[in-house]
Amino acid sequence: MKKKLTTIQLSLLGIILGIRIAISFIPSFKVGQFVELGVGFIGAALSGALFGPFYALIIGVINDIITALIHGKAFFFGYTLSAGIAGLVYGFGLWRKPHTLKRIFITVLCITLFVNLGLGSIWIKMITGKAWEVFMGIRIMKNIVSLFLNTFLLYVLFNHPTIKRYINRYNF
Repeated sequence: MKKKLTTIQLSLLGIILGIRIAISFIPSFKVGQFVELGVGFIGAALSGALFGPFYALIIGVINDIITALIHGKAFFFGYTLSAGIAGLVYGFGLWRKPHTLKRIFITVLCITLFVNLGLGSIWIKMITGKAWEVFMGIRIMKNIVSLFLNTFLLYVLFNHPTIKRYINRYNF
């Protein structure tokens, strides 16, 4: 049986969701029609590291729905599924575990391969109907760059003394 959330835990879930929504207002760098570099992964990783796979999945889904509504974007359930799975993977990879460079790299690699290149490419194919050859080359290049960039940024973030202290203090 699951433990009930304490008031501080529920408040922290709301704060992290608010942070993730705020992060969605930071402009992404777009390369062509099918590639986008953004910082939304930071909120997803923070959710996973603080709350674990289950709550990170829920926050990912809620965040995707709310940000789609706020920004007036067309809603597509595939991307909501991807957001939930990314939270799940970050939760399994980073929750209650040391945030070593190797662990962060493997976690980001799993998300890059399965969520971004795998599911994300399927969603693009379903939405646009374009041939794989049209968008996969640029997506592979973008994900190679973002793999190392995201790993570095998360390693620096999670090993910052203040962030490390809060993760250790408020970890569910």
